[in-house]
Parts: sequence; structure tokens; C-alpha cells
Amino acid sequence: MTQGPLDNLTLKTMMGTCQHQLTLIFGVLTVRVHANNPAILVELDDYYKSYRDGKLGSQAIDLYVVDHEEVVESVNWQEVPREVGKRGRKEGYLDHLCEQGVFEGRWIKKFKTGMLMLQRLENPVVVGPCQANLAQVINFINNQFLNLHLRNGFLLGHAAAFSVDGNITAIAAGSGGGKSTLMLRCLEKTSRQFVTNDRILMRQSDEGVEAVGVAKLPRVNPGTLLNSERLKPILTAHRQEELLTMTKQDLWQLEEKYDVQIEDKYGPNRVELNGKLRNLVMLDWSLESTQPTQLVRVDLTKSPDTIEGLRKRPGPFYQDESGAFADLHACDSVETYCDTLNGVQVFRLTGAIDFDKAFALMDTMDSL
Repeated sequence: MTQGPLDNLTLKTMMGTCQHQLTLIFGVLTVRVHANNPAILVELDDYYKSYRDGKLGSQAIDLYVVDHEEVVESVNWQEVPREVGKRGRKEGYLDHLCEQGVFEGRWIKKFKTGMLMLQRLENPVVVGPCQANLAQVINFINNQFLNLHLRNGFLLGHAAAFSVDGNITAIAAGSGGGKSTLMLRCLEKTSRQFVTNDRILMRQSDEGVEAVGVAKLPRVNPGTLLNSERLKPILTAHRQEELLTMTKQDLWQLEEKYDVQIEDKYGPNRVELNGKLRNLVMLDWSLESTQPTQLVRVDLTKSPDTIEGLRKRPGPFYQDESGAFADLHACDSVETYCDTLNGVQVFRLTGAIDFDKAFALMDTMDSL
């Protein structure tokens, strides 16, 4: 095993500078965040303001955030394989050995930002320009939540979701398929609560399919904001004018992310973390289609591949309860997902992309 980017003594010294603390509670998990820069904790506290809960989770973890200039290292990173259709060099990883020379965890490097994450069962650490890359710190915190649920038998899905009276509707598609935009459009109905933007956890139980969201705000492209009167002010007036000159196709493909704080834009008490999964809508529409937008019921026993876009690899951060990391190429089978979805109503949204029409159609799901 190769020596990682930081030796144990340097790592221990860095962790010792993290004298400021913030406690975050996500359902069953309490995360005690230790940081050397208190401004980061202020930003995290604001980001997660919809997830405050007076009860401590039944499980807890201490996580360290070391705000530091990019660490200069010269190690041979093993590349993390990308999802199908994704290009470029995004992440690398190396094994981490504790002071006794025993395997303890994994270093993961974000090549674009230089951020370093040490994923391990106890005291995970993120080091680098953390305040400038807060989204990656948030993802690292959320990965601890994902790990806990994956260890407890949940299946990971690539979906956005909202709920009504505890009953969840998930919206799934590949990246750029419009799931976040449609989910936000659905929140215009005040009886609906935000559950998750991009990841959902699912598990069969005696009461049906349990579903748990991830505490990450919707992170959307400007086209989503531009077409919502509620969200448009997130963009400057000048940027709105620039975007209005773009074609629909170019606007759809533009990658320029903005966070949407649900509590600020949709009002208080509009966020839930879990519920029962009742509906799954698979987006199979396109900008090029000339067909009318339609919502059709799917029988997974006849068309199991319909839910292919829901499947998601656990990724390089997932450690099981023994501390072992999963095969980076592995993803649970379509059959496993179909078994987990037993009892859930599954639909396909086809034809032309029309969010207003989809919004109306989704009110008819129970009658289809």
C-alpha cells in the first residue's frame, strides 16, 4: 500500500487545530463537525437550517474540516471510474494506513479543486480550500449519512422526491434529465414537502417501502431558475438578460449550478427527510420529441429495464460496517431494484419536455 498525501503526524496536527464545533442532526445520525475556521460552521449551519432537530440521533460521528491551502503532493492516485456518459478525470483514491501500519480507510482526491477527503469509520477528515469548496464539504458530510443507511440495508437511488402526508413520489432520470426542475415545479403545490434533490434511499419493510432523502439542497442550472417566477430572483437581472438570448437547447445543456434554499423560497416547514415511497416517475422525455407529454403506468414484471435510470453506484466513499470499501464498478442489479420497489406505483413520463403539463399529469397518478 502506498503512503497517502499526508503522514499521520501531520494529519493529527491538522485535526488538533479544529477547535470550533457544530452539531448537525439528520434523523438517526448526529454529526459533530469540528473545524479550524468558524466561518465554515456558520455557513454549514445556515445551509442545513431546515434539518435542525432537538433529539440527538441514535448514532454519532465526529468529522473534521481543515480549511487549508491545497496540499501539494506527488502520489500515484488510482482513478475512480466515472458513470456511463461522464468524461474527464474527477476523483482519485489511495489506501490509508494508521500509525500501526494497518489499513484504516481511504484517501479520495478531487482533482479539480485539490480537496482531500479521508474516509474512515471514525473521525473522517476533509482537508483543503474548504470554504471555497463548501459544496464538497457538504457532500462529504452527507456521505456519512448515506453510508449509515447503506450498511442498514437501504438501496441507493438516483432521484429527486417530494412527499404529501408522508407519502413520497420520487422522480428519476439520468443527470440533466430534468428531475430537479420537475420536483421544484411540483413544490408549487403547498401540500407537498421537499424530500431530496438527487439521492434517495429505499428499503422494504412490513409497512411498505421506506424512503429516506439526503440533506442536500436542490442544485440547479439557470434554465430552471429562469422559468420560475419564484426562483428567477436568484439570478442577477444582467444574467437573466444574457440567458434569454440563448436557444432552448443551449440553455438546457448549460452547466452553471445554483443552490435553492427551500425554506427561503418556499416557506418554513416544507422539508421532510423520510416517509413511505408510493410513486416513482421515470423521465423518458426529450427536447426533440414532437409527441404530446404523457404519463403512463409501468408493470415492472414486464418492463424491468424502465427503472435503469434509478440505479446508482455507492461510490468511492462507501465503507461497510467492517471498514471494507465496495467494488467501485459494482451496482445492484435491476432485479434488486425491482424487488425493492414491490408495491410502489411506477410511471414513465414520455413525449416532449413540458413541466407544466407534467405537473398537471402527476395529479392523476392514482387514477392511472
